[in-house]
Amino acid sequence: MQYTVLIEPSAKEDLYSIFTYISKNDSINKAETFLRELQKQINSLSEMPQRCRNSLYFKDGKTKDMIYKGYTISYHILESTVYIVAVFRQKNY
Repeated sequence: MQYTVLIEPSAKEDLYSIFTYISKNDSINKAETFLRELQKQINSLSEMPQRCRNSLYFKDGKTKDMIYKGYTISYHILESTVYIVAVFRQKNY
């Protein structure tokens, strides 16, 4: 089954913040490259989104976390749509 992946406005803001941080602290090229890689990971959730763990950060029982290069992509699945709700630097436990 193919799922539709939608990025919620709050997660879009997270992506913009990540881009801004990397471009200020490294380079625009690296920021663009990283965001393309991150977007590729997000888009991969269109296939088998259940493969990721239950969220450590959202205790609602329906949110999952995908980890990519130290960043957490939090999302939930509703019918045939994956909703990206947050993207943030992974917290240490």
